[in-house]
Amino acid sequence: MQIQRKSRLSIGYFEKTYPTYMGYVYAILTNILLVFGNLFIQNVSKNFTSNQVLYFVGVQLASYSFITTKHNKVPTCHSTPRITRMLILRAVLGFSGAIFFYKGMSVVPLAEGTVVQMLTPIITGILALLFLKEKYDITLLLSTIFSVIGVLFVNKPGFLFGETVPSDKSYPDQTFGLFLLLVSSFLGSISQVILKKLGSVSNPFTTSFYLGIGFSISASIAVVLQGIKNPSLSVYIWLPMLGLVRFLIHALMGKSYAFGDAGKISLISYAQVPIAFIVDIFIVGRNPDLYSILGSFSVFSSVFIMLYKHYKQGTIVKK
Repeated sequence: MQIQRKSRLSIGYFEKTYPTYMGYVYAILTNILLVFGNLFIQNVSKNFTSNQVLYFVGVQLASYSFITTKHNKVPTCHSTPRITRMLILRAVLGFSGAIFFYKGMSVVPLAEGTVVQMLTPIITGILALLFLKEKYDITLLLSTIFSVIGVLFVNKPGFLFGETVPSDKSYPDQTFGLFLLLVSSFLGSISQVILKKLGSVSNPFTTSFYLGIGFSISASIAVVLQGIKNPSLSVYIWLPMLGLVRFLIHALMGKSYAFGDAGKISLISYAQVPIAFIVDIFIVGRNPDLYSILGSFSVFSSVFIMLYKHYKQGTIVKK
């Protein structure tokens, strides 16, 4: 009896009994950690270049993943060439998207840049419909609409809210930057579709190992070409925390896609907006405005719409 009770408290039991539900749980945890990871990046980037940050994150991600795969006796190299090709392709897309992202965000206003990045779940939903044969139903459409509205309210882009961001004269390369971010979102969406395919055939730690290798190689080349910036002592405190958080993010992300639909899992990334909003209030000390409150509520509503549908249909429990 005691053994049975313990088995019901294990993660494996919940993954087997409530696979769809656990996919959403892993996705929410992933996005919570993403917000704190971005907070760590802000602290590190004050005295470090983005390429140096990406390099050290990649090295730590690859190291943690390699150690974990060896501990769990999981192979880092698959015997199936098709799986290895997908792992390499996902790594290439990952660091390519990161390069476009860092370059694009440096030449556009933050609000517009964030809005373009939040197009990733929409693109992922469409690609999942085309390549994974997932259904793009009315619930996913409503959730997307609520999410986009929420992101617009929170970030208040200048093309809708007027003089809430710097004028275009301050960003002469804004059009090109927005194009780079759109490419980054598209590459990220393809990467998530591949991640969904890898979810059932590759261990999440193996997947993150390849991604870490990709980050390390691409960022090291960029660092050599652009030069090295000497960091302050505080950077050496934040970097290990950032590396560990990124490792957990990719591990949880891999598990979330293994249990849930790519389009719906990707949509939960909109939860980063209200989570970041809460962090701003209680950690950073930023005072919210009415638009931000309405936007956060809209984003939270989109996630609850999706979860409520599965609850009513009884598809959360999948035996």
